[in-house]
Amino acid sequence: MTSLLIFALIALQVQPKEKAPFTVPTDPPAKKELVREINDYMALPAKQVQAHPCAADFPGVATNGSPRVTRIYTFSGAKPRWQSTGLYANAGEIVTVTPQAPLPAGATVEIRIGCHTDRLFYEKITEWKRFPSIARVFPVTSQPTPVANAFGGPIFVVVKSPSDFKLTLRFDNAVEAPFFVLGTTPLANWKTIRNAPAPWGEMVGRNMILHFPASQIRAMDDPTPLLEWWDKVVAAQDWLVGWPARTAQERVVPDRQISAGWMHSGYPFMCHLASAPKITDLAKLRKEGDWGFFHELGHNHQSQAWTFPGQTEVTVNFFSLYCMEHIVGKPRGTGHPAIDGAKFSTCLDKRFANPPSDDPFHQLSAFIVLLHKFGWAPLQQTLASYQTAPLTPKTALELKQAEFVRRYSRNAKANLTAYFKQMGYACPDELTKELSALPPFDYATWRKEHTTK
Repeated sequence: MTSLLIFALIALQVQPKEKAPFTVPTDPPAKKELVREINDYMALPAKQVQAHPCAADFPGVATNGSPRVTRIYTFSGAKPRWQSTGLYANAGEIVTVTPQAPLPAGATVEIRIGCHTDRLFYEKITEWKRFPSIARVFPVTSQPTPVANAFGGPIFVVVKSPSDFKLTLRFDNAVEAPFFVLGTTPLANWKTIRNAPAPWGEMVGRNMILHFPASQIRAMDDPTPLLEWWDKVVAAQDWLVGWPARTAQERVVPDRQISAGWMHSGYPFMCHLASAPKITDLAKLRKEGDWGFFHELGHNHQSQAWTFPGQTEVTVNFFSLYCMEHIVGKPRGTGHPAIDGAKFSTCLDKRFANPPSDDPFHQLSAFIVLLHKFGWAPLQQTLASYQTAPLTPKTALELKQAEFVRRYSRNAKANLTAYFKQMGYACPDELTKELSALPPFDYATWRKEHTTK
Protein backbone atom coordinates (compact mmCIF):
# COMPACT_ATOMS: atom_id res chain seq x y z
CA MET A 1 0.00 0.00 0.00
CA THR A 2 1.52 3.35 -1.02
CA SER A 3 2.20 6.05 1.57
CA LEU A 4 -0.23 8.35 -0.27
CA LEU A 5 -3.00 5.83 0.16
CA ILE A 6 -2.13 5.27 3.83
CA PHE A 7 -2.43 8.89 4.88
CA ALA A 8 -5.49 9.33 2.70
CA LEU A 9 -7.16 6.46 4.56
CA ILE A 10 -6.16 7.93 7.92
CA ALA A 11 -7.53 11.36 6.97
CA LEU A 12 -10.77 9.76 5.80
CA GLN A 13 -11.17 8.31 9.31
CA VAL A 14 -11.21 11.82 10.77
CA GLN A 15 -14.92 12.58 10.44
CA PRO A 16 -15.91 15.25 12.96
CA LYS A 17 -19.38 16.74 13.15
CA GLU A 18 -20.76 19.53 15.28
CA LYS A 19 -22.53 17.20 17.71
CA ALA A 20 -20.00 14.39 17.36
CA PRO A 21 -16.57 16.06 17.54
CA PHE A 22 -13.32 14.25 16.89
CA THR A 23 -11.09 14.10 19.96
CA VAL A 24 -7.59 15.35 19.21
CA PRO A 25 -4.84 12.99 20.44
CA THR A 26 -3.26 14.20 23.66
CA ASP A 27 -0.02 12.32 23.06
CA PRO A 28 2.28 14.88 21.31
CA PRO A 29 3.93 12.40 18.88
CA ALA A 30 0.54 10.93 17.93
CA LYS A 31 -0.91 14.39 17.31
CA LYS A 32 2.15 15.46 15.32
CA GLU A 33 1.83 12.40 13.10
CA LEU A 34 -1.89 12.92 12.59
CA VAL A 35 -1.34 16.56 11.65
CA ARG A 36 1.33 15.53 9.16
CA GLU A 37 -1.00 13.00 7.58
CA ILE A 38 -3.82 15.55 7.35
CA ASN A 39 -1.48 18.09 5.76
CA ASP A 40 -0.31 15.50 3.24
CA TYR A 41 -3.91 14.58 2.47
CA MET A 42 -4.77 18.26 1.86
CA ALA A 43 -1.78 18.55 -0.48
CA LEU A 44 -2.77 15.73 -2.84
CA PRO A 45 -2.52 16.56 -6.55
CA ALA A 46 -5.86 17.68 -7.92
CA LYS A 47 -6.29 14.53 -10.00
CA GLN A 48 -6.07 12.36 -6.85
CA VAL A 49 -8.58 14.38 -4.82
CA GLN A 50 -11.94 12.85 -3.94
CA ALA A 51 -14.72 14.27 -1.77
CA HIS A 52 -14.16 13.73 1.94
CA PRO A 53 -17.10 12.03 3.72
CA CYS A 54 -17.55 15.14 5.92
CA ALA A 55 -17.70 17.63 3.07
CA ALA A 56 -21.49 17.40 2.78
CA ASP A 57 -21.80 18.16 6.49
CA PHE A 58 -19.47 21.17 6.35
CA PRO A 59 -18.96 23.35 4.40
CA GLY A 60 -21.59 21.60 2.26
CA VAL A 61 -22.01 20.55 -1.35
CA ALA A 62 -23.99 21.85 -4.28
CA THR A 63 -27.63 20.88 -4.52
CA ASN A 64 -28.33 17.63 -6.36
CA GLY A 65 -28.52 17.90 -10.13
CA SER A 66 -27.05 21.41 -10.23
CA PRO A 67 -25.28 22.26 -13.48
CA ARG A 68 -21.54 22.68 -13.91
CA VAL A 69 -20.64 25.79 -15.84
CA THR A 70 -17.84 27.35 -17.88
CA ARG A 71 -17.09 31.00 -17.20
CA ILE A 72 -14.44 33.46 -18.41
CA TYR A 73 -13.56 36.38 -16.12
CA THR A 74 -10.91 39.09 -16.12
CA PHE A 75 -8.97 40.10 -12.99
CA SER A 76 -6.59 42.91 -12.08
CA GLY A 77 -2.90 42.22 -11.77
CA ALA A 78 -2.59 45.15 -9.35
CA LYS A 79 -5.26 44.22 -6.83
CA PRO A 80 -3.99 42.63 -3.61
CA ARG A 81 -5.71 39.92 -1.59
CA TRP A 82 -8.33 37.51 -2.90
CA GLN A 83 -10.33 38.41 -6.00
CA SER A 84 -13.76 36.80 -6.04
CA THR A 85 -15.20 34.77 -8.89
CA GLY A 86 -18.72 33.95 -7.73
CA LEU A 87 -17.91 30.31 -8.52
CA TYR A 88 -17.71 27.26 -6.27
CA ALA A 89 -15.64 24.09 -6.60
CA ASN A 90 -17.79 21.19 -5.48
CA ALA A 91 -16.12 18.77 -3.07
CA GLY A 92 -13.77 16.36 -4.83
CA GLU A 93 -14.44 17.73 -8.32
CA ILE A 94 -11.77 19.11 -10.63
CA VAL A 95 -12.18 22.65 -11.91
CA THR A 96 -9.84 23.46 -14.77
CA VAL A 97 -8.41 26.98 -14.82
CA THR A 98 -6.95 28.17 -18.13
CA PRO A 99 -5.23 31.54 -18.69
CA GLN A 100 -6.35 33.07 -21.96
CA ALA A 101 -2.87 34.52 -22.55
CA PRO A 102 0.63 33.77 -21.24
CA LEU A 103 1.33 35.20 -17.78
CA PRO A 104 3.61 38.26 -17.76
CA ALA A 105 7.18 37.83 -16.54
CA GLY A 106 7.41 38.17 -12.76
CA ALA A 107 3.69 37.59 -12.16
CA THR A 108 2.41 34.77 -9.98
CA VAL A 109 -1.18 33.58 -9.94
CA GLU A 110 -2.82 31.30 -7.41
CA ILE A 111 -6.26 29.76 -7.20
CA ARG A 112 -7.65 29.49 -3.68
CA ILE A 113 -10.50 27.05 -2.99
CA GLY A 114 -12.22 27.72 0.31
CA CYS A 115 -12.83 30.77 2.47
CA HIS A 116 -12.54 28.87 5.77
CA THR A 117 -8.84 29.38 6.30
CA ASP A 118 -8.55 28.61 10.02
CA ARG A 119 -6.43 25.53 10.74
CA LEU A 120 -7.42 23.91 14.02
CA PHE A 121 -4.07 22.56 15.12
CA TYR A 122 -3.42 24.85 18.09
CA GLU A 123 -2.53 23.19 21.37
CA LYS A 124 -5.59 24.51 23.22
CA ILE A 125 -7.98 22.94 20.71
CA THR A 126 -8.83 19.50 22.11
CA GLU A 127 -11.61 18.52 19.71
CA TRP A 128 -12.56 19.22 16.14
CA LYS A 129 -16.15 20.01 15.14
CA ARG A 130 -15.13 20.10 11.51
CA PHE A 131 -12.13 18.76 9.62
CA PRO A 132 -9.19 20.85 10.85
CA SER A 133 -7.99 22.11 7.45
CA ILE A 134 -10.38 22.66 4.54
CA ALA A 135 -8.84 25.32 2.25
CA ARG A 136 -6.35 24.82 -0.57
CA VAL A 137 -4.16 26.93 -2.85
CA PHE A 138 -2.84 25.98 -6.31
CA PRO A 139 -0.24 27.82 -8.42
CA VAL A 140 -1.34 28.59 -11.96
CA THR A 141 0.94 28.53 -14.98
CA SER A 142 0.21 29.61 -18.53
CA GLN A 143 -1.11 26.08 -19.17
CA PRO A 144 -4.52 24.66 -18.13
CA THR A 145 -4.36 23.94 -14.39
CA PRO A 146 -6.58 21.39 -12.62
CA VAL A 147 -7.59 22.44 -9.09
CA ALA A 148 -9.66 20.53 -6.53
CA ASN A 149 -10.46 20.41 -2.83
CA ALA A 150 -11.79 17.41 -0.92
CA PHE A 151 -14.13 19.84 0.88
CA GLY A 152 -14.89 22.17 -2.00
CA GLY A 153 -15.30 25.90 -1.48
CA PRO A 154 -15.63 29.31 -3.12
CA ILE A 155 -12.99 29.98 -5.78
CA PHE A 156 -10.72 33.02 -5.52
CA VAL A 157 -7.85 34.36 -7.61
CA VAL A 158 -4.72 35.78 -5.98
CA VAL A 159 -2.34 37.76 -8.19
CA LYS A 160 1.10 39.09 -7.32
CA SER A 161 2.75 41.16 -9.99
CA PRO A 162 5.32 43.98 -10.24
CA SER A 163 3.01 45.77 -12.67
CA ASP A 164 -0.68 45.96 -13.47
CA PHE A 165 -2.10 43.76 -16.18
CA LYS A 166 -5.42 42.22 -17.11
CA LEU A 167 -5.60 38.53 -16.28
CA THR A 168 -8.30 36.60 -18.11
CA LEU A 169 -9.05 33.08 -16.88
CA ARG A 170 -11.44 30.40 -18.01
CA PHE A 171 -13.03 28.14 -15.40
CA ASP A 172 -14.49 24.79 -16.45
CA ASN A 173 -16.70 22.50 -14.33
CA ALA A 174 -17.49 25.06 -11.62
CA VAL A 175 -20.75 25.63 -9.75
CA GLU A 176 -22.36 29.04 -9.59
CA ALA A 177 -22.86 30.62 -6.16
CA PRO A 178 -25.23 33.30 -4.90
CA PHE A 179 -23.01 36.30 -5.66
CA PHE A 180 -23.77 40.02 -5.58
CA VAL A 181 -21.40 42.89 -6.39
CA LEU A 182 -22.49 46.33 -5.25
CA GLY A 183 -22.87 48.69 -8.20
CA THR A 184 -22.40 45.90 -10.74
CA THR A 185 -25.00 43.14 -10.28
CA PRO A 186 -28.38 44.26 -11.66
CA LEU A 187 -31.07 43.84 -9.04
CA ALA A 188 -33.29 42.04 -11.55
CA ASN A 189 -30.54 39.46 -12.07
CA TRP A 190 -30.04 39.00 -8.35
CA LYS A 191 -33.47 37.44 -7.99
CA THR A 192 -32.15 34.54 -10.09
CA ILE A 193 -28.53 34.56 -8.91
CA ARG A 194 -29.52 34.27 -5.24
CA ASN A 195 -30.87 30.77 -5.98
CA ALA A 196 -27.60 29.50 -7.48
CA PRO A 197 -26.83 25.99 -6.20
CA ALA A 198 -23.54 26.45 -4.29
CA PRO A 199 -23.84 26.07 -0.48
CA TRP A 200 -22.04 29.37 0.28
CA GLY A 201 -22.87 32.84 -0.98
CA GLU A 202 -20.91 36.07 -1.17
CA MET A 203 -21.74 39.77 -1.28
CA VAL A 204 -19.09 42.23 -2.40
CA GLY A 205 -19.14 45.83 -1.29
CA ARG A 206 -16.62 48.57 -1.99
CA ASN A 207 -14.94 48.19 1.42
CA MET A 208 -16.33 44.94 2.78
CA ILE A 209 -17.08 41.43 1.51
CA LEU A 210 -19.57 39.23 3.34
CA HIS A 211 -19.73 35.43 3.25
CA PHE A 212 -22.59 33.27 4.53
CA PRO A 213 -24.34 29.95 4.09
CA ALA A 214 -26.32 30.42 0.88
CA SER A 215 -29.63 29.61 2.60
CA GLN A 216 -29.25 32.78 4.66
CA ILE A 217 -29.43 35.14 1.70
CA ARG A 218 -31.70 33.43 -0.81
CA ALA A 219 -34.68 35.38 0.51
CA MET A 220 -32.89 38.75 0.52
CA ASP A 221 -34.45 41.00 -2.12
CA ASP A 222 -31.84 43.77 -2.25
CA PRO A 223 -28.38 43.48 -0.68
CA THR A 224 -27.53 47.10 -1.52
CA PRO A 225 -28.49 48.77 1.81
CA LEU A 226 -26.70 46.06 3.79
CA LEU A 227 -23.47 46.42 1.83
CA GLU A 228 -23.63 50.20 1.99
CA TRP A 229 -23.95 49.99 5.79
CA TRP A 230 -20.92 47.73 6.08
CA ASP A 231 -18.96 49.94 3.70
CA LYS A 232 -19.63 52.90 6.01
CA VAL A 233 -18.34 50.93 8.99
CA VAL A 234 -15.05 50.12 7.27
CA ALA A 235 -14.72 53.68 5.94
CA ALA A 236 -15.24 55.07 9.44
CA GLN A 237 -12.47 52.91 10.85
CA ASP A 238 -10.17 53.77 7.95
CA TRP A 239 -10.76 57.47 8.62
CA LEU A 240 -9.98 57.12 12.30
CA VAL A 241 -6.42 56.02 11.49
CA GLY A 242 -6.00 58.17 8.38
CA TRP A 243 -5.64 55.30 5.93
CA PRO A 244 -5.51 56.15 2.22
CA ALA A 245 -8.17 55.00 -0.22
CA ARG A 246 -8.58 51.23 -0.20
CA THR A 247 -7.33 48.95 -2.95
CA ALA A 248 -8.94 45.83 -1.42
CA GLN A 249 -11.87 45.05 0.85
CA GLU A 250 -12.01 43.45 4.27
CA ARG A 251 -13.76 40.07 4.51
CA VAL A 252 -15.84 38.35 7.18
CA VAL A 253 -16.38 34.57 7.14
CA PRO A 254 -18.55 32.56 9.57
CA ASP A 255 -17.20 29.11 10.44
CA ARG A 256 -18.39 26.15 12.50
CA GLN A 257 -15.14 26.24 14.50
CA ILE A 258 -12.43 28.88 14.50
CA SER A 259 -8.88 28.86 15.75
CA ALA A 260 -9.36 31.25 18.69
CA GLY A 261 -12.07 33.12 20.58
CA TRP A 262 -15.67 33.90 19.67
CA MET A 263 -14.35 35.96 16.77
CA HIS A 264 -10.87 36.86 15.64
CA SER A 265 -9.29 39.42 13.37
CA GLY A 266 -7.28 38.87 10.21
CA TYR A 267 -8.00 38.40 6.54
CA PRO A 268 -10.65 37.25 6.54
CA PHE A 269 -11.81 38.03 10.05
CA MET A 270 -13.66 35.04 11.43
CA CYS A 271 -16.77 34.45 13.50
CA HIS A 272 -18.83 31.42 14.47
CA LEU A 273 -21.84 30.32 12.44
CA ALA A 274 -24.06 31.48 15.31
CA SER A 275 -23.01 35.05 14.43
CA ALA A 276 -23.75 34.67 10.72
CA PRO A 277 -27.39 35.88 10.94
CA LYS A 278 -26.20 39.04 12.68
CA ILE A 279 -24.15 39.99 9.63
CA THR A 280 -27.29 40.41 7.51
CA ASP A 281 -29.74 41.71 10.13
CA LEU A 282 -29.62 45.29 8.91
CA ALA A 283 -32.46 46.53 11.12
CA LYS A 284 -30.67 45.32 14.25
CA LEU A 285 -27.28 46.53 13.03
CA ARG A 286 -28.67 50.00 12.45
CA LYS A 287 -30.33 50.09 15.85
CA GLU A 288 -27.78 48.34 18.05
CA GLY A 289 -24.59 47.93 16.04
CA ASP A 290 -22.37 45.00 16.91
CA TRP A 291 -19.46 45.65 19.24
CA GLY A 292 -17.82 42.33 18.35
CA PHE A 293 -17.75 42.97 14.60
CA PHE A 294 -16.52 46.53 15.13
CA HIS A 295 -13.88 45.18 17.52
CA GLU A 296 -12.43 42.59 15.13
CA LEU A 297 -12.29 45.10 12.28
CA GLY A 298 -10.56 47.41 14.74
CA HIS A 299 -7.81 44.85 15.31
CA ASN A 300 -7.13 45.01 11.58
CA HIS A 301 -6.51 48.76 12.00
CA GLN A 302 -4.31 48.70 15.10
CA SER A 303 -0.67 49.75 15.12
CA GLN A 304 2.15 48.98 17.54
CA ALA A 305 3.19 52.61 17.23
CA TRP A 306 0.32 53.55 19.57
CA THR A 307 -0.75 50.21 21.08
CA PHE A 308 1.56 49.32 23.94
CA PRO A 309 1.99 46.13 26.00
CA GLY A 310 -1.25 45.24 27.76
CA GLN A 311 -3.30 47.44 25.40
CA THR A 312 -4.15 45.08 22.54
CA GLU A 313 -7.72 44.76 23.83
CA VAL A 314 -7.86 48.44 24.78
CA THR A 315 -6.99 50.63 21.80
CA VAL A 316 -8.92 48.27 19.51
CA ASN A 317 -12.07 49.55 21.16
CA PHE A 318 -11.45 53.07 19.89
CA PHE A 319 -12.98 51.66 16.72
CA SER A 320 -15.94 50.06 18.46
CA LEU A 321 -16.67 53.31 20.32
CA TYR A 322 -16.38 55.41 17.17
CA CYS A 323 -18.68 53.14 15.15
CA MET A 324 -21.21 52.94 17.98
CA GLU A 325 -21.38 56.73 18.04
CA HIS A 326 -21.04 57.72 14.39
CA ILE A 327 -22.60 54.74 12.61
CA VAL A 328 -25.22 53.57 15.12
CA GLY A 329 -25.92 56.86 16.93
CA LYS A 330 -25.15 55.77 20.50
CA PRO A 331 -24.11 58.43 23.03
CA ARG A 332 -20.38 59.07 23.14
CA GLY A 333 -18.42 56.52 25.15
CA THR A 334 -21.16 53.89 25.22
CA GLY A 335 -22.16 50.73 23.40
CA HIS A 336 -20.92 47.97 25.70
CA PRO A 337 -22.44 46.92 29.04
CA ALA A 338 -19.02 47.00 30.71
CA ILE A 339 -18.81 50.80 30.35
CA ASP A 340 -22.41 51.96 30.02
CA GLY A 341 -24.23 54.00 32.65
CA ALA A 342 -22.87 53.87 36.19
CA LYS A 343 -20.32 51.24 35.10
CA PHE A 344 -18.25 54.05 33.60
CA SER A 345 -17.53 55.61 37.01
CA THR A 346 -16.76 52.20 38.45
CA CYS A 347 -14.29 51.58 35.64
CA LEU A 348 -12.56 54.89 36.35
CA ASP A 349 -12.38 54.16 40.08
CA LYS A 350 -10.70 50.83 39.41
CA ARG A 351 -8.39 52.19 36.73
CA PHE A 352 -7.05 54.94 38.98
CA ALA A 353 -7.00 52.87 42.17
CA ASN A 354 -3.82 51.90 43.97
CA PRO A 355 -2.81 49.54 42.47
CA PRO A 356 -4.51 50.40 39.16
CA SER A 357 -6.60 47.84 37.31
CA ASP A 358 -5.34 46.73 33.91
CA ASP A 359 -8.72 45.35 32.83
CA PRO A 360 -9.23 46.41 29.17
CA PHE A 361 -12.48 48.26 29.85
CA HIS A 362 -11.02 49.97 32.90
CA GLN A 363 -8.14 51.16 30.72
CA LEU A 364 -10.56 52.19 27.99
CA SER A 365 -12.53 54.33 30.43
CA ALA A 366 -9.50 56.62 30.85
CA PHE A 367 -9.53 57.31 27.11
CA ILE A 368 -13.28 57.91 27.18
CA VAL A 369 -12.59 60.76 29.60
CA LEU A 370 -10.45 62.40 26.91
CA LEU A 371 -13.15 61.83 24.30
CA HIS A 372 -15.70 63.57 26.52
CA LYS A 373 -13.33 66.45 27.21
CA PHE A 374 -11.76 67.02 23.79
CA GLY A 375 -13.89 65.10 21.29
CA TRP A 376 -12.72 62.70 18.60
CA ALA A 377 -10.66 65.13 16.51
CA PRO A 378 -7.46 65.10 18.66
CA LEU A 379 -7.43 61.29 18.86
CA GLN A 380 -8.08 60.92 15.13
CA GLN A 381 -5.40 63.46 14.29
CA THR A 382 -2.97 61.65 16.57
CA LEU A 383 -3.62 58.19 15.11
CA ALA A 384 -3.57 59.51 11.55
CA SER A 385 -0.28 61.34 12.14
CA TYR A 386 1.55 58.02 12.12
CA GLN A 387 0.70 57.62 8.42
CA THR A 388 2.69 60.72 7.50
CA ALA A 389 5.19 60.73 10.39
CA PRO A 390 5.82 57.07 11.28
CA LEU A 391 8.20 55.91 13.98
CA THR A 392 11.11 53.63 13.24
CA PRO A 393 10.31 49.98 14.06
CA LYS A 394 13.02 49.84 16.73
CA THR A 395 11.81 52.89 18.67
CA ALA A 396 11.99 52.13 22.39
CA LEU A 397 8.72 51.72 24.29
CA GLU A 398 9.31 54.74 26.53
CA LEU A 399 9.94 56.94 23.49
CA LYS A 400 6.83 55.57 21.75
CA GLN A 401 4.68 56.41 24.77
CA ALA A 402 6.17 59.87 25.15
CA GLU A 403 5.62 60.57 21.44
CA PHE A 404 1.99 59.48 21.67
CA VAL A 405 1.44 61.85 24.61
CA ARG A 406 3.24 64.65 22.75
CA ARG A 407 1.08 64.27 19.64
CA TYR A 408 -2.18 63.85 21.58
CA SER A 409 -1.41 66.89 23.74
CA ARG A 410 -0.65 69.10 20.77
CA ASN A 411 -3.78 68.00 18.94
CA ALA A 412 -5.92 68.48 22.06
CA LYS A 413 -4.18 71.80 22.75
CA ALA A 414 -3.74 70.70 26.34
CA ASN A 415 -0.87 69.37 28.44
CA LEU A 416 -1.84 65.75 29.06
CA THR A 417 1.41 64.59 30.63
CA ALA A 418 0.12 64.44 34.21
CA TYR A 419 -2.96 62.49 33.10
CA PHE A 420 -0.98 59.98 31.05
CA LYS A 421 1.47 59.55 33.93
CA GLN A 422 -1.52 58.45 36.01
CA MET A 423 -2.27 55.96 33.24
CA GLY A 424 1.27 54.57 33.49
CA TYR A 425 2.79 56.18 30.39
CA ALA A 426 6.40 57.27 30.23
CA CYS A 427 6.32 61.08 30.38
CA PRO A 428 9.83 62.40 31.05
CA ASP A 429 10.30 65.79 32.69
CA GLU A 430 11.58 67.29 29.45
CA LEU A 431 8.27 66.42 27.75
CA THR A 432 6.31 68.10 30.54
CA LYS A 433 8.52 71.16 30.14
CA GLU A 434 8.14 71.07 26.35
CA LEU A 435 4.33 71.14 26.68
CA SER A 436 4.23 73.60 29.59
CA ALA A 437 2.79 76.40 27.45
CA LEU A 438 -0.38 74.34 26.97
CA PRO A 439 -3.08 74.47 29.64
CA PRO A 440 -2.92 71.34 31.82
CA PHE A 441 -5.81 68.91 31.87
CA ASP A 442 -7.06 68.55 35.44
CA TYR A 443 -8.63 65.11 35.72
CA ALA A 444 -9.71 65.55 39.35
CA THR A 445 -11.78 68.62 38.49
CA TRP A 446 -13.26 66.96 35.42
CA ARG A 447 -14.21 63.92 37.48
CA LYS A 448 -16.06 65.97 40.07
CA GLU A 449 -18.04 67.67 37.32
CA HIS A 450 -18.87 64.48 35.39
CA THR A 451 -19.27 61.70 37.95
CA THR A 452 -22.18 59.45 37.00
CA LYS A 453 -24.63 59.17 39.84
